[in-house]
Amino acid sequence: MEKEIPLRPAPASLVNASGHPAFGTYEGGLDAVDLSGLRGPFALRLPLRVLKHKRWQYAMVATPEVLAVFSIADLSYTANAFACAVDLEEKKLLFDGSYMGLPAPFTRVGDRPGEGARARFRTLNARFSFHRAPGDERYQIQIAASKAPFSPAELTWEGDILAAGSAPALTQIAPVPGDGVVNVTQKWAGLIASGSLHAAGKSFALAGGVAGLDYTHGYLARRTVWRWAFANGRLSNGTALGLNLVEGFNESREEGNENALWLGRRLIPLERARFEFDRVDPLREWKVTTTDGAVDLKFTPIHAHREERDYRIVKSHFVQPLGWFEGTLRVHGEVLHVTRLPGVTEDQDILW
Repeated sequence: MEKEIPLRPAPASLVNASGHPAFGTYEGGLDAVDLSGLRGPFALRLPLRVLKHKRWQYAMVATPEVLAVFSIADLSYTANAFACAVDLEEKKLLFDGSYMGLPAPFTRVGDRPGEGARARFRTLNARFSFHRAPGDERYQIQIAASKAPFSPAELTWEGDILAAGSAPALTQIAPVPGDGVVNVTQKWAGLIASGSLHAAGKSFALAGGVAGLDYTHGYLARRTVWRWAFANGRLSNGTALGLNLVEGFNESREEGNENALWLGRRLIPLERARFEFDRVDPLREWKVTTTDGAVDLKFTPIHAHREERDYRIVKSHFVQPLGWFEGTLRVHGEVLHVTRLPGVTEDQDILW
């Protein structure tokens, strides 16, 4: 069951009059995430400001036929990106590409999650562009990627995500335990997509698809660990549905987390999430629940995107299976039965 108390509207700024973060979970988004306004114990000096500054833009689009995701991560001193797509009807991988890159000007994730959003990534064999112009109601996606440098694109994705006419975004401003400072995340799901995707010799129309966005920006701890679930699709009656659940991250304050359900034009906050899975074999079935009983889902992976890196100073265990969820959602006493809801789960443990 969702919380009785509605979320407060997002503040005008990340910081309050004292220069401290406006910690909390909110409905709607910040115009900009400006860490330069932090003061006192929340302000960082060089070189820590560079080493701990992380921001990324992630997007998902799903139709009954295809599930596609991409991420651009600007880590200040380095950068990475990936794109992955699976054929949901044939339960086959279409494309999976992961890339290390250079920081600005080759990679950039901007300070605005809404209007004015801009993210880009470029290497010899991949070009990612994501943006939303001021005054525009749509986010634009342009991706061309291949496995080998200078080879023809094996994945092309051109489309848009409509921001208007849906449930609002959820924003959380959270303290980061340990040697971190603050993290801001805006999650937005149940959005309407359009465009086209081409991969593995097949073309997919994305019109009528359902999309979700994850914009995250903060001064993070040297070691960051979480489990995550993100889903976008439709109920059997055609209602757009989105789901965001996380365990181990952005939940250091008892009164807040980023867990939420988007149902049509409703944003419904949820309680703490719990994940059960086989870390050795993430392609086995996952179980995802919430402590308030609102979510009881099983996740069946089709393919797992993996990044295992060990550069001694920087290490990463990152697994993101793509597949679908099935089970029940409980909203105001009503039980919603979910079948073949496209989405991802994630297991991440990173030293950066």
